[in-house]
Amino acid sequence: MHAIVIMPVTKAYVIQLFIGTLYTLALAGMLIAALVSMPVIISPAMGQQLGVLPWDQNAPSDTTPLYWTLGVVLVCALGLFYRALMRVVAPAKPALKPGYHAVTLLYLLAMAYGLAATVTTAFTPHYRNCGIYSQKLNGGWRQYRGQQLRVELCGAGPAEQTRQDRIRLRIYGERGELRALRHFTVQWGRDFPTLLEYSSDHLSYFDASDEDDFTRLVAMPPTLGDWIHSRLPLLD
Repeated sequence: MHAIVIMPVTKAYVIQLFIGTLYTLALAGMLIAALVSMPVIISPAMGQQLGVLPWDQNAPSDTTPLYWTLGVVLVCALGLFYRALMRVVAPAKPALKPGYHAVTLLYLLAMAYGLAATVTTAFTPHYRNCGIYSQKLNGGWRQYRGQQLRVELCGAGPAEQTRQDRIRLRIYGERGELRALRHFTVQWGRDFPTLLEYSSDHLSYFDASDEDDFTRLVAMPPTLGDWIHSRLPLLD
């Protein structure tokens, strides 16, 4: 008689982790490829109305529905991934199962963050004309607590229909190191504040994409938290 060889749980877990990762990344790649091919499949006008061309300067600034759709699809994929891993570790000893659960959740959280950051970065608009935008929106050099700080603003260009313009705000130290990063939207051609305002310990800007609380503050000089946020996607 031939002995039945049972694959150790750890080995089966690692293999399933690898396969599930490949499937999830493949799904994310297919979604991104589908969105990139949208300009060929649909007309620009329809794409702007649906919000499926977030990299287009004339697309609506509110791409929340698009990101929610992508998020739901990826959450479902990660849920199936988690279920498959839990089936693999079902035969494990009861004392080891909490460890497998913790490792799986941490891995899936890291993957979800990485995918979200990748998708968001892939559809970030091309910011340009930094000198012009910095002058128009009241950027430039400022001194706070003996520190020289340079406030730089760059824009994606106003949309033809709404005149909304997505802005990237960066604050640099006197040696050129990035100290803070923010993104917001301005509304050209309407009674809406656009200029940055400076006080003794912060600057304020006005985000046209948020109707409830459009005044935002940045500490001057920027804090350690601002420095960290400027280097981690999705936190600005």
